Amino acid sequence: MIVREEWKPAVDPYLRSLSNEEGLTLIGICDADSSAVADTIDMARREYRQWIERGYHGSMDYMATHELAKWNPGKMLPGVRSILFVGLNYYRRAGDSPGAAGRVARYAWGRDYHKELGGRLRRIARRLGESFPDDRFRSFTDATPLAERWYAERAGIGFTGRNTLLINGSLGSWFVIGEVLSTRRFAPSEEAAGRHGACPSSCRRCIDVCPTGALYEDRRIDASRCISYLTIEHDGIIPEELRPRMGDWVFGCDLCQEVCPLNIRVRPTEVAGFVRPIAGEYLDLAEILAIPDDAAFTKRFAGSPLMRARRRRLLRNAIIVAANQRRASLRPHIEQLSADSDEVLVHHARWALDHELV
Repeated sequence: MIVREEWKPAVDPYLRSLSNEEGLTLIGICDADSSAVADTIDMARREYRQWIERGYHGSMDYMATHELAKWNPGKMLPGVRSILFVGLNYYRRAGDSPGAAGRVARYAWGRDYHKELGGRLRRIARRLGESFPDDRFRSFTDATPLAERWYAERAGIGFTGRNTLLINGSLGSWFVIGEVLSTRRFAPSEEAAGRHGACPSSCRRCIDVCPTGALYEDRRIDASRCISYLTIEHDGIIPEELRPRMGDWVFGCDLCQEVCPLNIRVRPTEVAGFVRPIAGEYLDLAEILAIPDDAAFTKRFAGSPLMRARRRRLLRNAIIVAANQRRASLRPHIEQLSADSDEVLVHHARWALDHELV
């Protein structure tokens, strides 16, 4: 296994200059025309269709409707010829738990990456539009049907690890990606794909550490069992058998990244928005359980990725963590939620009380 830490894909100097000005040192380009790898795309589509048919997408119904557009960037920008991919480091070192608290995935400690990275990409797209007025440019940050990881691999900014995450030689998997679609063709760096290495052949740390068994084989995930999905995307009742396996996670999960040997040497981010603690590493469970309404939730977490979960999901998750930690001191909060108007909160609160978990 070889990881080339300092290697970077060859990229048009002007594009690299624009990205460097925005603090984006990880950059790669791929052709939007995928006809040369049509067989590979057909295989990826078949695998994706099987994944959907098995229900591994959980309640994320939009993923089924996205199938036809995932390998067709022209759906997002007609006439697209090149795709510029960038990555932004969000890694922070973890500390010790303060007690009756729930953990937050690292990417969500600070400012929402859609805002932090999205603003940078919009400025790049605007500069490109000014430089090349006869062409069109559109930027996206995790907001399209596009098979971003597949195209990012072609652009040479990383490879897909056994935990299904994109891994880079210097940033490991601790980075978010975004892209600019361009009707102007730039020289691709796709020959760079794979230069960042590969997972050690015998390593199964990510698969073994996953408490819910979401990583069921090499580079395959049952998202419906993933703690990140359960705590963020899933809006309803969490299956009872999975609740104890969620541990102390109230938003997202970093377990498969924390054990990855390719993440050992990653340096902490210097991005001010990510360093500024909006949610922070741990959330006080009593504070979360006492949030009275959506307005109070928004006031507390505005600008944070936790807005994605909304009040209902965050409180539901906090109930489960309180039960997993056997926090009897939180019983009054959970008793109050057992009479809430929200049936999902009522269900989880009564479960915790009926099973004498708090």
